[in-house]
Amino acid sequence: MTEFTFDEIAELARIEKYSTDLQQIKPEDIKKVREYFETKKLMLAKQVKTSEFYDKAKKEKLKFEIENARRALKDFHERREKKIINRAQFAARTNFKLKDTTNMQSAEEKFYNTVLAGLETFEKEFYTQFTKKSAEAMPATESQAASVSIATEPQLLLKIIKFLDNVPELVGPDLKTYGPFAAEQSAAVPEDIAVLLVKQGKAVEVALLATPQLEQTEVVAKVENHAEPIAAPETEKQTF
Repeated sequence: MTEFTFDEIAELARIEKYSTDLQQIKPEDIKKVREYFETKKLMLAKQVKTSEFYDKAKKEKLKFEIENARRALKDFHERREKKIINRAQFAARTNFKLKDTTNMQSAEEKFYNTVLAGLETFEKEFYTQFTKKSAEAMPATESQAASVSIATEPQLLLKIIKFLDNVPELVGPDLKTYGPFAAEQSAAVPEDIAVLLVKQGKAVEVALLATPQLEQTEVVAKVENHAEPIAAPETEKQTF
């Protein structure tokens, strides 16, 4: 495997800097960067411990290169961090319906979901302090109205899609996790996730379900057996 150089690490940071969205990180690039630092550290340790071959100028040059590579990697991380936070803020602005983890690494997805959860909690608590009344102060009629409002909230609209590629675990607008999914698999997912995956060319739409309360397993089984696509009755369809 060809060894990575400092210039190639710096190029990763440069591309991320001038790209408006998260760039894909290839697994082989991650491995090469890791091997780069491991190799340089071993070379530096050898310069320090082996007095026979001790070369002060070479040692300083090696330390300088490692430090520059670390700075480039730090810049790469910070630019991706900002983009992930921006995605989370965009999801919050759309009422947490459009969640996009495209080109995120595992650690980045965890960070993204943590930021999302924090934004949602903050939004609820921020408005609650201006609107919520204590249970003791709320008249019976208001309490009953609140119960009715909660009971009649619009239910989540689902779509059955067939995956064209492997897709990692996703978080829906209901904050539940869906997946991971394998290529050729069919599954019922929230409409917003389905639309996003179809748009990205990772899945195709197969059928529509009105709510998670429908028998998803039976419908998905029929789809996988090449039955006709099944749509929910018109009366059960919800809109956001």
